[in-house]
Amino acid sequence: MPLRLLSSIAFAAIMMSFVSPAHAATTAGRLSGRILLSVEQNGEGWYVNPTDVKRYYLGRPDDAFKIMRQLGLGISEADFFNIPASNEETLVASPLAQRLAGRIIIQTEKNGEAWYVNPVDFRKYYLGRPADAFALMRQLGLGITLNDLAQIRRAVPSAVSSYNQYERKSVTTATGTFIVDVITVDITNPKLRIQTLGATVDKCLSQCPALSLAAFNERGNGFAAINGTYFDTSAAKKNYYFFPIYDSLKKVFINEDQLKYWTTGPIMAFDANNKFYYFKDTREMKSVADFELSKGSPLQAAIGNKPRLVEEGMNYLIDWEVDNAQRTFKTLRNALGYANNKLYLVVAQKATVPDLADIMIALGSQYAINLDGGGSTALMYGGEYVLGPGRNVPNALVLSEE
Repeated sequence: MPLRLLSSIAFAAIMMSFVSPAHAATTAGRLSGRILLSVEQNGEGWYVNPTDVKRYYLGRPDDAFKIMRQLGLGISEADFFNIPASNEETLVASPLAQRLAGRIIIQTEKNGEAWYVNPVDFRKYYLGRPADAFALMRQLGLGITLNDLAQIRRAVPSAVSSYNQYERKSVTTATGTFIVDVITVDITNPKLRIQTLGATVDKCLSQCPALSLAAFNERGNGFAAINGTYFDTSAAKKNYYFFPIYDSLKKVFINEDQLKYWTTGPIMAFDANNKFYYFKDTREMKSVADFELSKGSPLQAAIGNKPRLVEEGMNYLIDWEVDNAQRTFKTLRNALGYANNKLYLVVAQKATVPDLADIMIALGSQYAINLDGGGSTALMYGGEYVLGPGRNVPNALVLSEE
């Protein structure tokens, strides 16, 4: 069994809030050497190894004990006794204890016994047997949210299949060269499940629920995810959005009433067999019932946003749909693209929306729509952020394997 918290009281006791850092490395560095308990995943345990600042899954007691010993640092008896034990009273941490804070140390001159140097109090704690290590993790573990945990790279990346890949590369267009993060997914994968998810399926006009991308990814048990549509960030209409989103888990079409307006923009949709459909005008989709009747398959996922970028391999960006900030401000720009049974989750750096349309064509997209970017940008692959986490968002696209 994975690490579990003993009670709701213990669960609450380890809860704490973190200030979201600008980069994942900041969180990893700040938590270097700590034992972490994922409070939103039944207290699953992780150890952030100070030598590579990556997280190692502790799993069952035997697994945790094995990992800790593998990561251990051999230490002489003379140095060992310069680090105070957990039951010793000392006012000042020794320089050696401070230097080895967060490390697992091994008594190489005495039966190879393993100890953990707690970076909080700079004392050593005996790991002993697997059960002892398990108890120690529960005692010293620090509660962490999914959003913060996802900012620390895994030592062993979450398993992803040969149907998917992530890469960061340079893309050259007529207007320049751009650094682009791309997750490419082969939708012919029989295990693939494409999901569009909302933080709520209830009609909401202001102060609407929003989640981190990590929370959406966990909800959909995903291996990849990207933030979704534009939404209002003003105090008066916080997190409101009008774009149609089909919640794949609750089988509810959010903002379905907006399908009747041609100004709502294009929609990308997928049926239960992951077949791709593109509607350049939301009015063409009409309703879930019409889609399922005409396509002969249940609707699995759908997301609308604007402006449209690419249709049939051509730049279909319409000038009057692009405001001045989209036209001139170079920032993170996100898109969802499709070509030849491949889905592309894309984030371009230092780009305008017109730049993004050109980038999607250069990547080979036959169809592409714009997604929210800038401060909302978040991209996950293999259970961790490759970009982000960005602000909390009201909807997202999540890809999973059944």
